[in-house]
Amino acid sequence: MRSLLIPAVLLLSACGGASTSEQAALPTKPWKDQDHDERLITMKKRVWPAMKAEFASFDPKEYAAITCETCHGPGAKDHSFKMPNPKLPKLPTTEEGFEKMKKEHADIVRFMMETVVPRMADFVGEKPYNPKTHDGFGCFRCHPKDTKASN
Repeated sequence: MRSLLIPAVLLLSACGGASTSEQAALPTKPWKDQDHDERLITMKKRVWPAMKAEFASFDPKEYAAITCETCHGPGAKDHSFKMPNPKLPKLPTTEEGFEKMKKEHADIVRFMMETVVPRMADFVGEKPYNPKTHDGFGCFRCHPKDTKASN
């Protein structure tokens, strides 16, 4: 089940050919102001190495081979990198559904909430999701919503 809850934000160096701007230094401007090529550099040089290490630390066997497709699915092949990735597991949208998921998959949910979301929020220059205000970087930036009434 862990592999079904992988967040969709990681890229590998193998995600497409190197563009001219990829030869440049790491962009210094905020994520929201970066163009596609600058974001690709940021993902390859900053996000992917850091998050690969986090996932390997969490579960070295399960996360031994993270690729662009792990998080971006078909968007990695066509270089659109659209998120949320419809190929990732749908997550519950209700408090009851989320509490059930936390109980059934406590370790991975805790890892996502305490490590992945805060690190990714930092990478994109946002605060982690705040359930009271509904603002910030959270699960649904990568995962699609499961809007079924039974979640």
